[in-house]
Amino acid sequence: MLSIVQKTTAILILSLALAACGASKKAQPITGSLPQITNDNARIYFYRSKVPFLAAIEPEFLVDGKSVGKAVMNQALYRDAQPGNYVIMISSDMDKPVEITLSSGETRYIRAYGTTSVIRTYLSIGEVSKEQALKDLKGQKLLAPE
Repeated sequence: MLSIVQKTTAILILSLALAACGASKKAQPITGSLPQITNDNARIYFYRSKVPFLAAIEPEFLVDGKSVGKAVMNQALYRDAQPGNYVIMISSDMDKPVEITLSSGETRYIRAYGTTSVIRTYLSIGEVSKEQALKDLKGQKLLAPE
């Protein structure tokens, strides 16, 4: 049986670990509409579901094998891209890529969500509709490209 000191220490450590998780200080609250895109570019938004499942894990979003940012709780990010074909993955689930074709002026939304298999629990990704993404993004923070 755990002593009171051990329980208090465990709660303190867990609280500090959860406090370290969360949106970047550079991210700004999403208060209205999302930033406009130019007609000659396309845009991809990346975010994770609000469910605190696996909150301490922050895998990388990858576009054509290159990191574009981390899957952080309560934070979305976006990247502008030239029209064309792209393979999107998340570093915690490289076996299930999402392949998309972007047209000029088009915006797509990729959501990370917790899932389990027989041997592990991890974040996976899927494309969602604009309507679903806008609902999910309410109350989150947006990290603009640097």
